[in-house]
Amino acid sequence: MTDLFITASANSPFVHFRKTGEMEMSGKIILDHNAEFWSQLFSWIDDYKNVLTSKTTVNLQIDYLNTSSLKELNKFLILIASLKSENSELNIFWHYNESDIYMKEIGFELSKQSGFNFQMKIVKEFV
Repeated sequence: MTDLFITASANSPFVHFRKTGEMEMSGKIILDHNAEFWSQLFSWIDDYKNVLTSKTTVNLQIDYLNTSSLKELNKFLILIASLKSENSELNIFWHYNESDIYMKEIGFELSKQSGFNFQMKIVKEFV
């Protein structure tokens, strides 16, 4: 299994998923054709399940997403939440700009829908 690295573009986020259990996604998700992007992530998580580490940490810092991307992100987070087990710790951090109430609410809603409590982290200013 190899790490997954996707460079950010104007419409897609930076992604770096490490086989050590550290996962990061940040930026905008406003893709018109979602399937190819999300299939890479779903496939990587399916492979990761076979080598699941004792601790998985997911850091999400999304500053904008469209409706179709929100649906796919929800599916992705439900899949991530399923990694939690007796033998594997899972932490999901939702980072949001302190002035962006919409993204804060999205984080709470995604946490609720995935059935896993995200740790909400305020970011003073996105880099």
